[in-house]
Amino acid sequence: MKKAVFLLAFIITVSSGFSQQRKRVHQENQMNPEQRTTLAVKKLTLALDLDENQAEKATTLFTEMSKKRKVKGQLVRKEGMMKRKKMMEMRKSSKDGADFKKKVGKAIEEGELEKEDVAKMRGRRKGSNFDAQNNALDHMISMQSEMKKILTKEQFATYKKIQKHRMKKQKKTMRVKRSR
Repeated sequence: MKKAVFLLAFIITVSSGFSQQRKRVHQENQMNPEQRTTLAVKKLTLALDLDENQAEKATTLFTEMSKKRKVKGQLVRKEGMMKRKKMMEMRKSSKDGADFKKKVGKAIEEGELEKEDVAKMRGRRKGSNFDAQNNALDHMISMQSEMKKILTKEQFATYKKIQKHRMKKQKKTMRVKRSR
């Protein structure tokens, strides 16, 4: 019995060390948007044999998309922080769990919070809502139409194959992350 407890403690210690190491490696490898854009365009140039004019247009497009994504990310983080702060204030001012639930329910009724926000803060995120998925698909459609203007038909067909492979890879990665 002592051996089993010792072994379990050892496994937990080792696994937490590896997860911390992965987080540090991820943080060290972050690049700024210009660097990511440059690498993405160079990869496309190699894969699709882009000329200089096409590479310039792709760089401009990727830079614009990156700026939009950054602004949207900042806005989402700011809104999330405000909602978290509001929930923390409700928690502090509540007498007990039942009182807290009443306050959260009232905030949802008044439109100050949404059910999805509460679920996210509890760690029970059940996927994206309609608006988020709709916006993501709109972004993908606009990106595809812009790339269609930049690339030749053959290049665009190859680009579509690359995108399809990339989406499969992302879905596989997401499945692995969810199963953990």
